[in-house]
Amino acid sequence: MKTHSLKRLTKRSLLWAVIVLVILLSGTGYYYYNKLLSSKTSTTPIATTIIGTGDIVLSGTGPGTLIPNQEVSFGFKNSGKVSQVLAKVGDKVKAGQVLARLENTTIQLQYNLAQANLAALSSPSAIATEEQAVADAKESLATARDNLQFLIGPEVFVAEQKLADTQQGLEGAKAAFAKDPSDANKQKLSEAESALAEAQKTVDYAYNNYSNSYTLQTFTYPIRNDKGVTKRRELIAPTDAELLAARAAYELATTNLKDAQNYLDVLNGRLPVDQAPASSVTQITEAQTAFDQAQADLQAAELIAPISGIITSIDLNAGENIGTSAVVTISNSDQPYTLDVYLDETDWDKAKIGYPATVTFDMLPNKTYAGKVIEVYPALDSSSGTSLVHIRVQLNTSLNVDLPASATASVNVVGGKALGVVIVPISALDEVQPGKYIVYLIKNGKPVEQEVEIGLESIVNAEVKSGLKPGDVVLTNAINNN
Repeated sequence: MKTHSLKRLTKRSLLWAVIVLVILLSGTGYYYYNKLLSSKTSTTPIATTIIGTGDIVLSGTGPGTLIPNQEVSFGFKNSGKVSQVLAKVGDKVKAGQVLARLENTTIQLQYNLAQANLAALSSPSAIATEEQAVADAKESLATARDNLQFLIGPEVFVAEQKLADTQQGLEGAKAAFAKDPSDANKQKLSEAESALAEAQKTVDYAYNNYSNSYTLQTFTYPIRNDKGVTKRRELIAPTDAELLAARAAYELATTNLKDAQNYLDVLNGRLPVDQAPASSVTQITEAQTAFDQAQADLQAAELIAPISGIITSIDLNAGENIGTSAVVTISNSDQPYTLDVYLDETDWDKAKIGYPATVTFDMLPNKTYAGKVIEVYPALDSSSGTSLVHIRVQLNTSLNVDLPASATASVNVVGGKALGVVIVPISALDEVQPGKYIVYLIKNGKPVEQEVEIGLESIVNAEVKSGLKPGDVVLTNAINNN
């Protein structure tokens, strides 16, 4: 009896345990089912922000190194033996200062000779010689003129001279009219053309008289027999060759006189050399060229500083033979200072000439100096193994301390600045078209699309040029809720 009762109790307990387990499992399943369903049907909570004002500054920061404003390496222009070295590393030198010399005894003698030859051309005896040359040239011209005038006749000679003068006048009138086509110049051109036509008629008339009258009267010679009796008269007119030779002699004598007179005027200081025809001053030009070359050779024997600065290297010793390679380097670090600066390639948009910058030298950590970008290299610099933007920044003002070359600094370049402007979080912007943005403005508790014009953008905020005002409320997760 007890055995059967115990069995029934055990079976009943197991049954109730199963029922409880089923109920528990059913409840747990229902809970997780509702939880999953809830997660699938819920939306992201709406986040908003109130529009206000603030500052947006776009900048890039990188290391900078102080560099010389100017650096030059140079040597002698001619080779030779060094006679003097007048400077050493660390010396401050001025532009034009002599730093070293070559042996120049022969060069100095050549210079002295060229100088003396040039000076002799304007000596009193040289001027007297040239005055006599002018007188001789005048006499030669008179002889050539008489000979030509005899051969072609005074009438033809005068007519040709008049024709030459009127032709020159016509060329001048044409040039004046081309430069200024005024009525007055037009009238002068017309008068010059008429004068030339009349002069040509005069020449034609003189030529006719020359053939029909002058030659018969001048070049008809008596032909006599051995007893001196005139048998006949014969015309022996000048040949074409004789006429050409006479004309050439006259033109040459005219040119020689002009050259001699110009040369004398130059020697007397009445005519600048550069205004005299080259043919008139050949002797002076040659002497001046020889002097200039001798002077250049003498100067080339001196090593002259081309700029002011500090000598950073010099490779010269007295007594050694040297060529024309660079032996001296001068660096000019005059203020305001200039720095080589490297920015990350993502800051390329800040690398623009004229952009402002701030500089803090490691040697002067408590001071910041203003500057600006003065040079941007067109290609990224990969010499360090990383692609970097290479720029140069110059300080706006001089420092009251001298810094050594290669002094390091931290440089911040400002690529854009908007201060006290209306700003909106980047997360609130929805770019519906390239460059066109909207936000969701809360009005009467509901989000409404609002187009906005955006200016400068940072990683977090953007400048609002139009479309929003301080106090407006916008969604900051509008994209996630769409």
